[in-house]
Amino acid sequence: MKRSIANFYGCLMGSAIGDALGAPIEFMQYSDIVKVYGASGVKELDIPCGQRYALITDDTQLTLFTAEGLLRSVTRAKRKDHERTLEGTTITLFRAYLRWLHTQGLNTPHWNKKDYDGWLIKVGRLHAYREPGVTCLTALGKGIMGTLEKPLNDSKGCGGMVRVAPIGLVEDEERAFLLGVRSAAITHGSPSVYLSAGALALMIHYLVEDDELEVAVQKALTYIKEKPGSEEVVAALEMAIALVKEGEPNHEQMERLGKGFMAHEALAMSVYAALAHPKDFEAALRLAVNHSGDSDSVGAIVGSLLGAYLGIEAIPTRWIEGVELSREIEHLAEDLVTFYEESDEWLKKYPAW
Repeated sequence: MKRSIANFYGCLMGSAIGDALGAPIEFMQYSDIVKVYGASGVKELDIPCGQRYALITDDTQLTLFTAEGLLRSVTRAKRKDHERTLEGTTITLFRAYLRWLHTQGLNTPHWNKKDYDGWLIKVGRLHAYREPGVTCLTALGKGIMGTLEKPLNDSKGCGGMVRVAPIGLVEDEERAFLLGVRSAAITHGSPSVYLSAGALALMIHYLVEDDELEVAVQKALTYIKEKPGSEEVVAALEMAIALVKEGEPNHEQMERLGKGFMAHEALAMSVYAALAHPKDFEAALRLAVNHSGDSDSVGAIVGSLLGAYLGIEAIPTRWIEGVELSREIEHLAEDLVTFYEESDEWLKKYPAW
């Protein structure tokens, strides 16, 4: 098994690095990327003038709050002496996303200051506004949790999917899928989004259970195939798998799968880039971000997949040291491995209420 700090940290750090690598070129056309960065496109983290680190986006912010929500769900179950149910865990994730909303300077109509506790919300750099997705802001701003039965919208955006990697790290197969689905449905109502999220959580789960990358992808595809509304996701993943076998990987092949702004496209593009370079973290991330689409989201997903698969050792030290919040990310990874600790310090970090 790969349920170790190396793979948990690799998954979270890989996601943040992919996010930061792609962020400066999100929305740029490939032709413009080449003009600015040269024939190979973006190759290294871009550290803005006046900054010490390459900057993450809302994709990483929400991923970290997903991890925090999972840990608080465990604390809550332990302290209340009850089962850690799917419904209870989903509610705890919803509350974590509301804390993220607060970091963006927004609150729900009925927000209460006492609800905004724990250590993560106190991290100053998480309060930076990094052009968060409108769907997430609008959905969370209502203060109502979207569900499969009562969706808040029919959005197909990838924002509901990109954040679910921590779920795959800590949950078993069935819960990884169901919580991935429910987590995405909190803000995004389209089956293409929440089934993509369930598939991504499954892939991460299989990878830390020691499956090879290609096997993990195929098992996740098989798992979701018979789910109602899965046709779009299944078709996109099948096309990605087929394209890997069609010669040298490049941005044109990536863009045959879409732009990545919709969840099923982002997942398919990520699977393509990861399968094209399954043992080479740098090459996979460069393929993941250099295209005319949602570079940071695709980069984040590829980083999470290969980070979980290859471990932190496969990620260049210069990238780990060059992205913001690396210490906080490592701290969360360590706590995800621990999952629960009977101590006052743990309760302060991950309060239960």
